[in-house]
Amino acid sequence: MMWILLWACADTEIEQDSALGWDAWADGFFSTYCRSCHSADTPDRRGAPSGVDFGTQGEVEALRESICRVVLDEETMPVGGGVVEEDRWLLDRYLGCDWETE
Repeated sequence: MMWILLWACADTEIEQDSALGWDAWADGFFSTYCRSCHSADTPDRRGAPSGVDFGTQGEVEALRESICRVVLDEETMPVGGGVVEEDRWLLDRYLGCDWETE
């Protein structure tokens, strides 16, 4: 059932309340992998540029292309890696990156 829902969302704008929406999935992803450095409230950004924050859906959407590039294509973020393959696949679907797994 989950695969059918994900497939259905892949080519359309993902709704806020879908299984792959901001509240249901993406907010947790960015909290887990990104906000330790990329948050306006983070005291030690460990070199993350000021203003490159992922605390809201709007902030993420504004940087969608950069996120696709550095997380999926270049694999330079998060520093040290660690994004599991399933989460990379879901990030691609959430942002519409058009990333191809190997």
